[in-house]
Amino acid sequence: MKPDSRESDKIRWGILSTAGIAASAFIPALRESARGELVAVASRDRTRGEAFAQKHAIGTVFDDYDSLLESDAIDAIYNPLPNTMHAEWTIKAAECGKHIFCEKPLAMSADEITAMTDSCNQAGVQLVEAFVFLFHAQTLKLRQLLDERVIGDIRSTHAYLNFNIPRPSDNIRLKKELGGGGLLDGGVYPLTFTRFVFGEEPINVQASCFFDPQYEVDLRTSAILEFSGDRHATIHMAMDGQGGPGAAIYGDKGYINVPQPYHPRQDAHLGVWTPEGEQRHPSDGGRYPFTPAIDHFHEVLLDGKQLAVPATNALGTIAVVEAIFESARTGNRVTL
Repeated sequence: MKPDSRESDKIRWGILSTAGIAASAFIPALRESARGELVAVASRDRTRGEAFAQKHAIGTVFDDYDSLLESDAIDAIYNPLPNTMHAEWTIKAAECGKHIFCEKPLAMSADEITAMTDSCNQAGVQLVEAFVFLFHAQTLKLRQLLDERVIGDIRSTHAYLNFNIPRPSDNIRLKKELGGGGLLDGGVYPLTFTRFVFGEEPINVQASCFFDPQYEVDLRTSAILEFSGDRHATIHMAMDGQGGPGAAIYGDKGYINVPQPYHPRQDAHLGVWTPEGEQRHPSDGGRYPFTPAIDHFHEVLLDGKQLAVPATNALGTIAVVEAIFESARTGNRVTL
């Protein structure tokens, strides 16, 4: 759906809240993109909103989210709100005719995801989940290498994301009531990456989680996912460790190392090893990891291009998340 013709023919963006991810990831990428402009931010704290707007040169500050959504000066919104608020405000945005770029995970349940996608379809607006690596040149190159069977048939994969949140802390990731926990925060990255690599959904899951007794959220999760053809994947996520992100894909003729699988930057690359030797493929994705996804979203909105990854892809991720928690709780392998 193309917005009404305007002199600049750019997508006019608003941000719901002054979340840190908006400042560190979304705003720099939007400004690297040629076809969008950031015109407003909404904050329930006027002082905070004005400080955010001044720091990032945003022209308009709204005192509440509804006012931003109702504004005729906004075409699309970035929703970086806590996980438990994604569905509510995405649906409200759709009802106001706004396109939505929503942070991951898209929602807390399959029912919420379905309600969000149904609302967007009914309103004729686009919804994308901010797994930005799925739109990145590095990931598209990886898909090409896998489809060309450069490493032969995929046998197994390993994907991980580790970082450390000191405790005690008021970090949102430690707040159970806001959808906190390691799996719903960082763990969905290796899950979604793994599903992308195999190009299908896992058959079953065996998992273990460590829950912090004070915050009642999962700090550490490890899981084995079985795919068709006796193929397996391991994933690991920790909010109380070190090591950062990474992934490796093992085939019967070689392997691919992916040092920056989820937020590739300019120095990112794919390392490919086969018996014929080693190859290095640069990411070619621009300065900021979000930029290719935002550029693609602009093409969808302004040029009528089909969205490369539909929001319903989130249903596969949340199904695995629920299976991991069930497996960790019962100690049993869970069939999907």
